[in-house]
Amino acid sequence: MPAAGLLLLLVTDASRWAVAVLFVVGLVAAVTATVIVRDAMRDVDELRRTHVEFRRAVISVGEALGAAGDRETLVRVLLDATRALVAADTALFWVDRGPSIDARAGSGAGGDLSRRVPSGSGLVGTVADTNETVRWPPGPPVPDPQEPTAKAGLAVPLRARGRLYGVVSLYRDGPPFDDAEVEDILGLVRQAGDAIDTSYLHDETRRLSLTDGLTGLWNRRQFELRASQELERATRFGERFSIVLVDLDDFKAVNDGFGHLTGDAVLVETARRLVTHTREVDTVARYGGEEFVLLLPQTEGLGALNVAQKVCEELAGAPIEAEAGDISITMSAGVACHPQNGDSLEALLAAADSALYAAKAAGKNRVVPADVPQTGAAPA
Repeated sequence: MPAAGLLLLLVTDASRWAVAVLFVVGLVAAVTATVIVRDAMRDVDELRRTHVEFRRAVISVGEALGAAGDRETLVRVLLDATRALVAADTALFWVDRGPSIDARAGSGAGGDLSRRVPSGSGLVGTVADTNETVRWPPGPPVPDPQEPTAKAGLAVPLRARGRLYGVVSLYRDGPPFDDAEVEDILGLVRQAGDAIDTSYLHDETRRLSLTDGLTGLWNRRQFELRASQELERATRFGERFSIVLVDLDDFKAVNDGFGHLTGDAVLVETARRLVTHTREVDTVARYGGEEFVLLLPQTEGLGALNVAQKVCEELAGAPIEAEAGDISITMSAGVACHPQNGDSLEALLAAADSALYAAKAAGKNRVVPADVPQTGAAPA
């Protein structure tokens, strides 16, 4: 074959091979690109799924915070949730005690509750002073030696009722906390603050339903509940208790002569003196108007008479100071004891009321037991 023909053949074959090689390379590149795109889409789908799951987790944590019935439980749920959310090794809740910031609850390793950081020191001390979120690194501030040892730390204020309720701090031996993690933690902490506000609202609502708005004493409803519980306990164990009905003498004259504001002041001071002269285990309640009632557990009739007499003498012996001047006031009381004066709450209250009627009829400013016969006029 002539040399020229042979060269042309070689060139033609080389071109074919080059085209084939280029085709294979292009095909591999296309396949590789397809795989990369597919993997990227899978990663995007995974990120999207993870984001959805994260949001669901945040919502479930928020629901758990809202469902928690007491503030201690709320704090524990918050610590567990925040620690899990950012893969922290330790989560702590701190409260400001003035000269120091003390650890009060913990989650994870290093949750030592004996930790105490000086005011203004470290991450938690700075947050307590400034009410602003801090993280380390880069610092400043840097963690106080009393804080857990870690490579990264974050502290955020937990606010409730318009003020600092405490400080939540997180620590891990991993990378520094990034902006997204800080925002996620702040979101959970805000939910916890809202839940704590709600718990206080529930407490106040419950308190108002059980107490007298003027004197702060238990109201009639709460007294009857406690008296029923005491009756059940005394019946079961064969014990005694007493009920004392108290009524201020001639209270209408106070209202008419000095005004209702002065009358309210007299009721408040009377309530204070009743509480002062009874035990912590006793129940003092406002029964209605100028009438009060005492529940004295494990107290026989003589003991109840002594308590009532002491209050009666103290009230009569020391005028009540009011803006209108000193107000002299006296009280009458009737005492009934379980079981001799009744084996039901209704019977005991009726017996005490009859005794109070007798005290009024006998001249007022006195204490009468339930077994004294009734005589005289109706109470005033």
